[in-house]
Formats: sequence, C-alpha cells, structure tokens
Amino acid sequence: MAKTRRNDAGEVYEVEKRLDYGTKGTQVEVLSNQIHLSHGDDVPDKKDEESDGAWWKTATIYIYHIEFVGKASGRAPPSGNAPPPAPLSKPKRYELLEELYEEDETLRKYKDRIAFDGQDTLYSRVPLEEFTLFDGCWKVGKKKKAAPGAPAKKEEASPAEGLVTQITLQFASKVSLKDIYKATMSEDTEEQESKMSAPEKTALLYLMGAKFLASKDPIFQMQGNKFFIFNNKTKAIPFQVGGYLMFGFTVSLVFSKGTVLLNVINVSLPFYKHTKYLPGDPKFKENDKTRYTLMDWLIECYAKVNSKSSGAKSKQAPTGKDLNNFLSQNMEVKNLMKGLKVYRYYINYSVDANGTPKPPRKMQAKGIFDLARETADSLKFKALPSSLTKDEKPVPGEQEITVTTTSYFAKKYGIKLQYPDVRMVSLGGKNIVPLECLTIVPGQKLKGQIYEEKTMIDFTALRPDDKFNLISNLALPSVARALNSEGNGKSKKSATRYEFLKVPSRIIDAPTVKYKDTNVVYKDAPFGTQAAQGKGPNEETKGKWNLMKHQFISASADPYKLRAIFINDSSRAPPQSILGKLTKSVEQFAKDAGSVGVNFDVSGHPLLINDFNAPVKRRVDSPDGSRGRGRGNGRGRGRGRGGAGRNGSSFVYEITPGEKKLVELLKSIPPKVYVLFVLARGNDAGIYNRLKEIADLRFGVLNSCVVWDSFSKNSPQYNTNAVMKMNLKLQGTNHSLDAKDMELLTDKATGLPFLVIAADVTHYPEKDQNSIAAMVGSYEKTFSKFPGDYMLQDEPGEEIISRIGELVASRLDLYREKNNGKLPPRVLFYRDGVSETQLSQVVKIEVKGLKQALRKYNGSGKKYDPPVTCVVVAKRNMVRFKPLHKNAKNAAGEEVAVQSMGNVMPGTVVDREITSPAHFDFFLQSQQVLAGTGVPCHYWCVYNENHFDSDYLQAVSHALCYIFGRSSTSVKVVAPVYYADLLCTRASQFFKANFAMVNAEFQKQKKNKEDVITAYKLLPPIGKNVKSLMYYI
Repeated sequence: MAKTRRNDAGEVYEVEKRLDYGTKGTQVEVLSNQIHLSHGDDVPDKKDEESDGAWWKTATIYIYHIEFVGKASGRAPPSGNAPPPAPLSKPKRYELLEELYEEDETLRKYKDRIAFDGQDTLYSRVPLEEFTLFDGCWKVGKKKKAAPGAPAKKEEASPAEGLVTQITLQFASKVSLKDIYKATMSEDTEEQESKMSAPEKTALLYLMGAKFLASKDPIFQMQGNKFFIFNNKTKAIPFQVGGYLMFGFTVSLVFSKGTVLLNVINVSLPFYKHTKYLPGDPKFKENDKTRYTLMDWLIECYAKVNSKSSGAKSKQAPTGKDLNNFLSQNMEVKNLMKGLKVYRYYINYSVDANGTPKPPRKMQAKGIFDLARETADSLKFKALPSSLTKDEKPVPGEQEITVTTTSYFAKKYGIKLQYPDVRMVSLGGKNIVPLECLTIVPGQKLKGQIYEEKTMIDFTALRPDDKFNLISNLALPSVARALNSEGNGKSKKSATRYEFLKVPSRIIDAPTVKYKDTNVVYKDAPFGTQAAQGKGPNEETKGKWNLMKHQFISASADPYKLRAIFINDSSRAPPQSILGKLTKSVEQFAKDAGSVGVNFDVSGHPLLINDFNAPVKRRVDSPDGSRGRGRGNGRGRGRGRGGAGRNGSSFVYEITPGEKKLVELLKSIPPKVYVLFVLARGNDAGIYNRLKEIADLRFGVLNSCVVWDSFSKNSPQYNTNAVMKMNLKLQGTNHSLDAKDMELLTDKATGLPFLVIAADVTHYPEKDQNSIAAMVGSYEKTFSKFPGDYMLQDEPGEEIISRIGELVASRLDLYREKNNGKLPPRVLFYRDGVSETQLSQVVKIEVKGLKQALRKYNGSGKKYDPPVTCVVVAKRNMVRFKPLHKNAKNAAGEEVAVQSMGNVMPGTVVDREITSPAHFDFFLQSQQVLAGTGVPCHYWCVYNENHFDSDYLQAVSHALCYIFGRSSTSVKVVAPVYYADLLCTRASQFFKANFAMVNAEFQKQKKNKEDVITAYKLLPPIGKNVKSLMYYI
C-alpha cells in the first residue's frame, strides 16, 4: 500500500492510491453507459486501432478569448461615471456568435470545427484571424442603396446592434488532443486529477458538440453541453401550459486504466411548444406541411387551462373575446409570452432592401416585448397603396390611405386573419404584429416554475432497458457521426461502431436490520422466487421491508405530551368542525405511533393559529411624509425591523398576528411537550422556514410538521413515517444492524465505536450570500443518532471547508460525554458534494484541518491522534448500470437473483474497468429502485490511515446505507451523508427565514461601505437544549 506521507518538518497530505480491488460477492457482468473511445498511448504492447489518426486523437486546438462588451445599462447621472455595461446572458452570447457565423465566411465555412463555451472561450481546429468589431460594423457586406423612387425601407437589424458595442477575438493558447491519450496508465493521483480538468479534455467535448450541431435534424444546444434532437427517435410529451418535455443527451470523458471512455446519458428539459405534433405522434412528419403559429400556441394554452378547470375538453373553438379575456386574466401565459422569441414568417429574407434578390439569409428572431392593447382590426395607420403590393413599385401621384393591420396583412402578404379581434404583441417600438403572423423559434427552454412535478418524475423514470434503448437510438448515432466524420483515422471505408461497455460487478450481502424483538434478514434465492413473507418476488425485498411488523428499538421512557397546532395562513378562520376532525386524527396518530413503540399523551386539545405567514415588507412613508403603498390593512400586524428604501422612504417588516400568537405560546410551553404543526397548506416554503426558525432556532422546542390534507386521511403509513422522524428527535433508536455487522464500526482493541462523521456544503442560501457548511457525527454503538453543527463559510460558492476544526470539536465533546470520558479510537469521515477535480483540496485542506483539530482537542495532556479515513462521495454522477442476467452463481455455487425491478441488485459494486487508474474508488448501488433507473454512488477513498481495504470499505459503506432512521429501506448513499445534507438544508431554511429582516436592519444602521453583516446575525447557532438532538431530521 502507498501510505500517505507525512514528516515532522512539515506535514504533506497526498491523495490515497488504490490499495486493492474487492473480491467478495456474487460476480456478474453488467452493462454501463460508457463506450470505449481509445486505448491510451502508454498501454504496453498497444496495437494499432482503426481510430488512429482521427481528428479527435490528433488535432491541434486553438483557444481564443472572445469578449462581448455590452451597451450601458442606463443613462449616466448628471455627475459621475456612466453605469457599467449590463452582462450578457448565455443565450444572448450564442445569438451573437450565430450572427458572426452568418457574416464571416471563414467562421461559416468551419462552423463544425469551432465551438463556443457560452462564456468567453472559442475552441477552433483551424487558426482564426484576431479581430475587434465596433458598433456599426456588424454587416460584412456593403449595404446597397434603394433604387430611385423606391420607398425608404429599414434594413433588418442584426441582433448584435442592440446588444453590444464591441466584439473582440484574441488568441489565448493552443493544446493538442494527443495529450488526452497520454498517461492513462499513470498511478499518480495528482496527474490523474489534473487530467480530469485538462483544457484538451474540455476542448474535445465542446468540439464534439459542434459536430452534433451539424445534424440534419433540428437540434437544440442547452446549458452548454446538453443536446436535444427534435426527431422521432426521441421521446416528448406535452407539459404544463404551452410546453413539452423532451429527452436529449450529454457526454463526458472518463479515464480508466489504459483507456479513454465516453460517458453518454440522457437528460430532459421542458421547451416551448413550437410545432403542432410532437415526436412520437403518428402525424409528426406532417409538421413540415403544417404551420404552427403563436395563435395556435395560445389556443392550445387556453384549451389546457380550461380543461383543467372544467375537467373536460371543449370541442368549440374559442372566440376572440374568449382569448382576450384569457390573456388579461392568465398571468402565467402573459409571463410565458414576454421575452419569447418568434419569427415573422411573412418576411422574405432573400430580397434586399431595394427589392433585388440576394443570397437567402437566416430568419431573424425577435423577442416579444409585451402584449399590445390594439387588435389587428383596431390598429390603423397610413400607407401608400403601392406599399401594400408585393413588389412595392411606387405609383406617381398616389396618396396615402388609412388601412387596418388586418387589411394590410391581407393585401401585402395574402394572410387572412382568423382572429383579427385578438390583441397583438409588441416586438419593440412600433413593431406590433398579430399572433397569427408569428411562429415560435424552436428550442427555447420553458420559463417559470415547475409545478407538474409528478409528470416530470414519471416521464424521466425510465427503467434501464428503456433508458439504454433511448440513449442507443438517440445519442449513439450522433456520437458515431461526430467521431467518424472526416474519415475515422485509418479506417476510411467503414465507420467504427460504438457500443456500451460490459463491466464486471459483484453483489455483496445485505446486512441484518435489527428492531426491538425482530430482525430483517435477506436470503438469496433464484430470480422470481416468491418472498417468504409478504407479496412479490424475493429479490424485491432486499433493501426494502415492511415496518408494520416491527417495533422501534427504543423510545423516550416518559411519554411526551403531543400538542397539535393548526397553522392557517389566512385571516379567515376555518370551519369549527376542523378542530374536531383534528382531534380524531391526533388520536389515530397516537395509536399508530404506539404500534411501533412510541407513546404520546394526547389529552390536550388542538390549538388554532390563523393569519400565520412570513413577515411582510411594507413601506410606511416617503420623502414628503405621505404614506406609501403596501399591504398594511389594519389587521393588527406588529412592526418588526426595517430599513431605508428608495428615495429616502422607509419600510418595516410586519410580524403577522399568527406569528405573534405562536411566539407567546412557545414562551410558556412546559417541558416534555412535542409540538405537531398541522399545516393548512404544504407548499409554502416561507411559512415552513419561519416555523422552523421560531421553534427550532429561537425556542429549541421539539416539533414536526404534517400537512392537513394527508394527515386527515389517518393513514397508518403516513403516520408511522412521521413517527420515525419524531422518535429520532426524542433520542430514540428506530432500527440498527445486528452485532456482527456492527463489528465493522467497532474498535477491537477498546470495544469503542468509531466516530463516523459526514460533511456537506450548500451554496447561495440567498443571492450573493456565503455558503453554509454542516457536519454530523455519531457517538454511540447503534449508529442511529447523528446530531450536528453548521456554520457560514467565508465566501459565496466556497465548497472546501477550511475551518473544519470548528465543526469537529463539538462532535468530540458529545462523544466523550456519552462514552464515559473516552474519545473515539478511529475516525471515518465521509465528505459529500466535492467534484473529482477537488479531491486533493479535500486532503490538503479539510483532512489536514481535521487532523490538527483532533491533535489539539485532548486537554488532559495525553497524546490524541486517532487514525482517519476519508471517503469522498459523489451522489450525482452520470454512470448507470443495466443488468444483463437474471441469475448468477454465488460463491457457494447456488443460483441467485442478480437483478430486481429491471435494475441491478442492491449491493452491486463496480470497481474495475470504469474506475480511476490511480485513485482508490468504486461504485455502489445500494438501494432498491422503486421507479426508473438507479443511480450508483461513486466513492473515493482519498485518505486512509486505518488501512481499510476494498472489501471493508465497500461492506461498511453498504451497511451504513441501511441505518437511515426515517426509512424502512436502504438508501442510495451512506446515512451520515444523507443527514449532513438535511442539516445543510435546515441551516439554509434558518438563513432564509430571517435574511430579509436582518439585511434591512443592517442597511439602516450601516455606516461604512465596507461593513458586512456578522455571521452570528445571519445564521445564529442552534440552542443548547436541542444542539445534541437530530432536530433537523
């Protein structure tokens, strides 16, 4: 084993190299979503490949910096400098680059060999001429003067003319794609980590994207590296109002030992509907013959909204009055239309300004500025009769006439409007156009909040067979075209075929789950064998069990009083009968809680709190002393903290009457009371965050939230799921693992449990605000309790926890308190959320900080330096597996199931062929996948003073997926990481609940420009009375 090297002069922390490969478990081959791209150049006895000499293995890439200088965002003040240019969005940058492609012959010629990263970098396989273009220079061709006597006609404006004042292209560097295939056998972790973020890797992926965009079918590039081909090989469904969901794909490079792989996976996004028929519709091919206008889109939106409200589809076409009312009343559709890019299909882009033919030009997109007040019938203007003809040939002596927009489009373009009485849209300035004369630019991401969440989940939940078939049909042809274009190296006659890799895997045993008097044991059996207990096949019970037959290991010895408080966000009280129904539901809840061993006293009556909301901002006066506008309505709101508004006006945050009542109640709440908040509505984050800030942070009162619609159904499953969380907050133990499995986490020499800690970071709790770090840790032998701490990081977006020592100290305090003054003999540290390019930072900063904090902790004078093992966890990755067999032979030679619900079996481990050449990593799919395709977690052991081998790390990580206290299933990631993620979320909720008020108060009192709000005010520490509890669960 290559041990981490340290010396007395100066500690050196290096990422751990691979110790070994795992051996335990039933061996079986599975399919992965990677394809073999090429062997590395450093592979011993490497044979020639067909792809040798292909562009993606040999090309030199020229990297350019491209700068777009935007126009000033507003007028300069009377004194002082003009405001800085407004930053351009990614879509605007892509739009500008498309304009350059249209105008520059060289760029247009090599379009499939040039790629843009959406920010400021251009990758090119050909050297480009540097340039600087200034405002007014966008048109490369000379503008021709209009013929004598012809009416003046405004030249179609380039998108660039309204966005930027300058575009500059400057050479930055060059790289060779040959470097990708070097050092693939290297076992140097730093070298492999640098390869993961090397510029040649990034360049190749972007240039492959340029090849994808050369598809004959319409293809949309989204978020830089996601591609959506609008053809019948994809899958699409209508979505929300005015949109559709569609699958696309994305690719990434992976380095394995001696091999470069290409990972290919499907993705999905919602788009604006731009054609009548979607992929999968039998009439899809008719789109070429059927024009789909913005009016068609609006009518479909109208039909969908009406069918949702009435429950039935109307066969009658809407009238103009119907559509106008719809546009006036439906804010969602109005917001969707604002900024939507459209084409004016009636404009002939192959005719110049003077009427002479010119090379056809791409249609110019225009953004909708807003709805116009006028209809095509009501908007009238003056025009020469000759301007209403196609050739616009002037007639001497003709006089202007008044025409309506309806007659203009009929005479000029032969378009007879079906809805001349519907409001038109403004495209900016005097450019007002009927909806029927516009088509929607394809490939625009649907704006707004996703509210049809179930539709999206169901659409994306593809089983492995369907997922891999979709990727094969949709993405692999594009990948093959990109790689085989320009001839595939030595193979000029036939193109290389790319297929998914088959990789070896092992299925390790499930641990035994322990309850009070019962155990959950999974026994292997052939595929399809009926389960011994319960319904369904035996293989579907691995990592999934029924709680109804078990009792929690322990609960609070003294029953807590359960006090239900109904939280109503309206000032209007609900019917009196609701308290009676709530009383019965609470009684049923207590009965269901008792069935799993948790007893509550429900003798107290439920309470009702009306008008509970997050604090409301209200302006109270303006510079002239007059009262400002706001939500002040005489409802008895109390004033909270405030600040200065625009023009010197001030405002206050009003505390709602409901919050005032709750605060008074919690001030006098007796001990041994558990508060159950019953929410009238469950979809208001502001209310939830405020409740948690008040109850958890301010008063330290044990509490849980349930939603009335669900709670009132008196479902035993819903109730027991809630009780799981409540028992953990009450320091009970729901379930654990049996003694044999617990030996994995017990020190043999001392008999003490390891300290298992996990850390995570969440970013931007509010705009431009610092990240939040959290750490949880165990302290007892069942590993069912993981209290934790949180803190603000020093910067926004800061992932690495430089002050990790501040978090671990409290974990050691609690461990020592609960273990008779003894400290943990070993530490197992799971770190979530960092990328594969930050592994060395975790070791050099976080592990180092952790080790220093451990050594400094012991105040007794005795040396304390427990060995630490650190494992980085990547929950979100692009690797997927598909089972190839139903059964395989285990070590005993027995036929056992190796797939379940179409997925690989829970406990499937892959640590060969697609893992790192140098790092100590493995994939583990630990969960039973109830819908869709499972996502394996990628574990990287980056530091290993405990010298744990692969079999141990894989077994202990798998076991920790079975101790998540609020579930009767194994979960996809080790439970401590799940808990750290939840604590980050709760800390972020505390931050959000108070940020507006704290910031307003600070702005009012701020004296210096450099002053900042203290971390204590932004995110106060949790109270001592709940600090050692899992209040966040």
